[in-house]
Amino acid sequence: MSRPERRDHRDDRRRGRDEGRGARHDKPFDPIWSRAEPTGRRAPRSRADIAQAAIAVADAEGIDAVSMRRVAMELGLGTMSLYHYVHGKDELIDLMSDGILGGQLVDEAELRQGWRPALRAIATATRRNFERHPWILGALQPRPRAVPGPNSLRHFDQSVGAVADLEIDLKTKMEIVALIDDYVFGFSLRAYLAGLEERVEQAEPGWVQAVFDYMALELETGAYPNVKRIVDENRAAGGKDEDLPPMALDEGRFEHGLERLLDGIELELKRRRGR
Repeated sequence: MSRPERRDHRDDRRRGRDEGRGARHDKPFDPIWSRAEPTGRRAPRSRADIAQAAIAVADAEGIDAVSMRRVAMELGLGTMSLYHYVHGKDELIDLMSDGILGGQLVDEAELRQGWRPALRAIATATRRNFERHPWILGALQPRPRAVPGPNSLRHFDQSVGAVADLEIDLKTKMEIVALIDDYVFGFSLRAYLAGLEERVEQAEPGWVQAVFDYMALELETGAYPNVKRIVDENRAAGGKDEDLPPMALDEGRFEHGLERLLDGIELELKRRRGR
């Protein structure tokens, strides 16, 4: 008589975790935004409640502290009850990112002041939003199933609306929108990484000085003459080597860089009109 096949409960648990992450590969992709929000007695919380609770955890403790179990606990729900609203952590991050994007929508009156004030307002609101929630830059890693939510679409709608009346072709309008987004994301990411370095220095005192000591030795080799030139210029002015990196992120640099970018766009528009 053959023995019954032994069931590996570890496999069951692994399958459960995969489904919890949203890896429902045996079913058609079903974006959270295409599904009606759960209501009734089985749904005492809203998607907005879930997003707010998860964002609060991330703001206080970082994105790594966000899990289905932790958010459910903050809401007074069982972990499995949270799956009634979202299929897994990917969808939870979708809710969080869209909830945050609601904070960078600008007043419609600002959008009616012309393309330049409108783009400036959108860029500034986006930058300030990333300052409030810097962890989102680490959470928004490319995900094959990420779907823009309502606030993401509203943000994009405002961006394309800012350039809608320009007498240029559609491709150039899209390039301008992308150019502003690239500048804001790039500046915000640099600031985010600088913040991480500060936390490393707090956890490991002397780390930053060790980096500068290493770089000083490298500069003495003569292999980096242009870097040595700016270091020598800064020292001659009475500055310290550690003063150089913050120059790329000093207060007001975002606004100065944005104005230079807008100047370049305006110059290009004038050049096109003069053809």
